[in-house]
Amino acid sequence: MKQAFSLLELVLSLVIFGIIAYVLTSPSLQIYKRVFEIKNKNSIFFDLNQALLGIEKIYQTCIEIKYDTNYFECYMSANDDIFYDVNLKVLNFSGIVLDGENFISPNSRFYFIENGVLNGVLSNYKDLHLAKKQKIYPYDFIYMYALNDNKIYKVYVQDKENVNFYGESFSGFYHVVYAFIKIIYEDKKIFFEIKDFENRQDRFLFADEIDQFGIEKDQNFIKITLCKNDECLSKWMFK
Repeated sequence: MKQAFSLLELVLSLVIFGIIAYVLTSPSLQIYKRVFEIKNKNSIFFDLNQALLGIEKIYQTCIEIKYDTNYFECYMSANDDIFYDVNLKVLNFSGIVLDGENFISPNSRFYFIENGVLNGVLSNYKDLHLAKKQKIYPYDFIYMYALNDNKIYKVYVQDKENVNFYGESFSGFYHVVYAFIKIIYEDKKIFFEIKDFENRQDRFLFADEIDQFGIEKDQNFIKITLCKNDECLSKWMFK
């Protein structure tokens, strides 16, 4: 009888211990699960935000933007420092070309020598792969986007302000342009395509595991929405 009672006590003790253990561990498991969900969600939002910030940086260089449901494309202005050093901000990648006896762009600082060092817009005009072109000074070329007719012109630089045109010419305001770029969404991936004006083209993976990509446009603003694992993040982008 005493042995049976002891066995009953053991069973009851185990049951009570199991109940207590469940009561104590259940909140901990719920808390851990909640913390994991929050951490995972924060990671997703961080990835989406980083992708949107990168797209915004590219968009802010855009000239003559075109878009559809899964892409936007434009000319990349050299005014931004995505492919340039910060100290190049002192240079002017926009200006005006005047048609007189010769074509001249006042205060453009295309090419000059300062303290024995080649300087100016031309000497810092880099190619698609971020390596300097092989210069044959003083003659070399840049590409200008003319604001009056929205066309690209190939321009040979003579010196600090004087230029010659390769083929067609223009007079008026311009931006120095670097390349033609495209952000495109395909198969849950975002790609960055870049093509220079010498017909060289590259494509880079910008972001992956993106379940949805959307573009809305309102005048000069666009809103891009990215979704991943049922979490979405949108950003209005201004120029």
